[in-house]
Amino acid sequence: MASSREEVSAALYAAVSAALNRPLGELSDSTELIADLGAKSVNLVRIIAALEDDLDVEISFAELRKRKTIGEAIDYVSQL
Repeated sequence: MASSREEVSAALYAAVSAALNRPLGELSDSTELIADLGAKSVNLVRIIAALEDDLDVEISFAELRKRKTIGEAIDYVSQL
């Protein structure tokens, strides 16, 4: 079931903060998951697992990996 962009945003920010041990204040929609935060595959898997649990969606690792910024990831997950 599709969630609102606000729901996805809140869940994604929380998941990124937890998976990468970063304060929410350091994150923005333009923050790049890999270039800025150094996210590795294991971090992305943790983010996906948290989002799937919180939002009841199925997220493709390959598709999420293509999204560079948090904002792009939010847009992708919002469309599911």
